[in-house]
Amino acid sequence: DRPIAPTLHPSHPPRQALYAKSQEDLLTATSINPTPTTVPPPIAALAGNIGERHVLIFVGLPLVGKRTIALRLKRYLRFFHGAKCKAFDIAKVSPAANGGNQTMTSPMDPNAHALDFFDRLRNFLEGSDDDKPAQTSAMEVDNVMTAAAARRASVNGVDPVDRNAKNVDSGRVAIVFSSDAMSTFYENWSGSSKERRRWILARLATLSDSSKSKIRVKTIFIEVTLTRPDLVDNILEQKLDRDVREGRLRNSRDRETAATEWKDRVNDYRKLYVTLQEDGSEDDLSYIKLINYGERVLTNRMRAYLPQRIVQFLTATHPTKHTIYLCRHGQSEYNTTGRLGGNSPITERGWVFAEILARFAAQHVCNLKEVKTPQSTLCSDLDDPYLAATPGETIWSARDASDPKGASVPSRLWTSSMLRTIQTAALIPHPVLKLPDGGNWESMSPRVYRNIDEIFAGDCEGMTPDEVAVAHPQATTLRKMDKIGYRYPRGESYFDLISRIEPCIQEMESYTEPLLIVSHQAILRCIFAYLTGVDRESAPGMETQIQQNVVYQIDLDASSEGKITGDPNHPPGFVTVHDFRDEVEARVTERRASGGTGYYPQGR
Repeated sequence: DRPIAPTLHPSHPPRQALYAKSQEDLLTATSINPTPTTVPPPIAALAGNIGERHVLIFVGLPLVGKRTIALRLKRYLRFFHGAKCKAFDIAKVSPAANGGNQTMTSPMDPNAHALDFFDRLRNFLEGSDDDKPAQTSAMEVDNVMTAAAARRASVNGVDPVDRNAKNVDSGRVAIVFSSDAMSTFYENWSGSSKERRRWILARLATLSDSSKSKIRVKTIFIEVTLTRPDLVDNILEQKLDRDVREGRLRNSRDRETAATEWKDRVNDYRKLYVTLQEDGSEDDLSYIKLINYGERVLTNRMRAYLPQRIVQFLTATHPTKHTIYLCRHGQSEYNTTGRLGGNSPITERGWVFAEILARFAAQHVCNLKEVKTPQSTLCSDLDDPYLAATPGETIWSARDASDPKGASVPSRLWTSSMLRTIQTAALIPHPVLKLPDGGNWESMSPRVYRNIDEIFAGDCEGMTPDEVAVAHPQATTLRKMDKIGYRYPRGESYFDLISRIEPCIQEMESYTEPLLIVSHQAILRCIFAYLTGVDRESAPGMETQIQQNVVYQIDLDASSEGKITGDPNHPPGFVTVHDFRDEVEARVTERRASGGTGYYPQGR
């Protein structure tokens, strides 16, 4: 059931940018419908930014996580909204940064490479979904442009580059940031002063104001500010940790010296940097001010659909360290017969994995302490009602800060509403932890989300693939051709999944505590692809990545964006795979050899 790989050559992007590939035959003229619809109405996952061009300029002090947030925003807009996004790093074209100079040295002419940078932006923003790449001769260019125009006319009915053709152009978003703010302070594109921000607006305005232009460009400034010392220290510590791992720092003395030097550099930058003004002088700008990563958000002139979604996402995301664990449910009864969907319970093998998962969550995720209750222990002797266990039973209790292994970690647990995920997570302990502020936290308290239910197969629910091929032969063919876009009859497509998990992604991005998600293969493919930077078109074909009896640990921080490969077959370095498949089989074999039969009873 592998999908046919779409053509990804930049000269002819897949039509999925506008509509599901499986709908293509519906747009062809027939005797019954001689003038068919040229482009179906967009669904949420394909709406893009409806033809608009946006330029997002990240500004702010060094070491606040601008690069991480910028690249994460690019992934979000591409994956969930189908927008064509490209990141532009000012430091990549700055001679000061490329020379390794991390001091604030003013270049002789700040416009020298600013104009080259502008040309790169313009080429991207003026591109269209059907543009061919530059050719080698004028004749070839003419032929390419003629062919592109003909294709646009025959496929879409109108020119998608036209500023009024929002219905057939997915729009473009350019995201501008600097990976070396110290060396690019004096660059015009840094936006580090009111004058530079005005220069950026004036330059980009030429794209919309030109008589030859067919595009509109909306410029949005995004300022990231940290006022909490703990967040400032967190980002600095991450920077120093990277320098140690990569060999730039060798010992604790080097680390202390580097920390002092970075603080001095940031203070030097702060003396010259001009924050976005709230005194009325920049009220005509569109901007977002992120204070402490969404703790406080100020917006100005942020109208229209996509800018508002950008605000919503930026309010949630942050570059501080956090971990997400993805786990498919244990084997279900339908799994044993290859049936789609349904709400069957898990099998004996599924319960064995549930027991292994409970221990993994307790030890590895929550850092709980294993305790054997004495044979003489009575429930009334225990202060915590959760610890009311059968005498001799293994229970899990919290560690405090004085424990040699450290304090227990407040953690979160999500399951779908399907029985097989709820049962898989049923044995995970969730004791109440005491927080440093004196409050209580029920660790791993189960939270049920219908948004992460398995893909709904509609009329094919409960069928095997062979039965689907007989009852719905067209469905089998179309889904193989277009697995991401094809909807099961009266069911869902992967595009539908992407739309319904977006609210969960927004909430997940906001967490700082570890999160364990017990869900289903299709859902976890989408989440795993998003978090690891894999294009959404490749998510349905990730058939070897999301396996039963395996937990995928994804550690995110300020450096994770730089490790993304985009290759579904080579996950980035921040992914750790905990494979329990052999252990499950060994335990099942041992259990049966000792005469054990039947299912495990459902635990707490």
